[in-house]
Amino acid sequence: MKRNEWMALIVTSFMMFAVCLSASAKTKKIVERGMTKQEVIEIMGQPKLTSFDAYGDRWEFYKMNVLTGESKHIVVGFDLNGKVVAYNMSYVDDNVQQPAPPSHPSCGAGAGVVAVVGPKVPIGYGHCLDDASFSILYNKVKNASFDDNKFDLLQVASLGCYYSCAQTARMMRIFTFGDKQLKVLRMMAPHIVDPQNATDIYNVLTFDSEKSEAGEIMRNSRLNK
Repeated sequence: MKRNEWMALIVTSFMMFAVCLSASAKTKKIVERGMTKQEVIEIMGQPKLTSFDAYGDRWEFYKMNVLTGESKHIVVGFDLNGKVVAYNMSYVDDNVQQPAPPSHPSCGAGAGVVAVVGPKVPIGYGHCLDDASFSILYNKVKNASFDDNKFDLLQVASLGCYYSCAQTARMMRIFTFGDKQLKVLRMMAPHIVDPQNATDIYNVLTFDSEKSEAGEIMRNSRLNK
């Protein structure tokens, strides 16, 4: 590759990384007393665990700063009217094994779907890119001259971006062959915020063997959080 092409790729990669960080910063608001559940979802995304008792609901979130590696456990409490009455944030030491909490229905998974929690609670989920920011990334990747350039752009962007399954599926469709679609998935899977919607990803792939491999990639990405 010519020197000018390499320089253009490097500059574009850093621009995309900046777009991701900027998009993430736009979503940073503060959860306040009296907010509704929908307002909390707009700020925090979908909870990773939910529970309830006679006094109201309890939502748990796990967030990680991709630059510092700092992990947080956030608990938001709601009263019986669905309004915020409590907020608690604590830092998580990734070197200490966390006890497995009970499984609860996931608010984002749809009726009848249960979010299964493994031995270690998944952490590192954030907000996926908004449509405008994702479109910028998508077009940059799609319009890159060579496949290697496309993967380089996506790899750099994924340092600071989170994605939905629908966004991941759309990015996979840029490529024709299953091996390259799976390569895209390997890059994006650790940053997917709604793994319960993995059907969007499986529908991109043609062969059962590819779908099976995609399922393995998704499972491993959650276990390695």
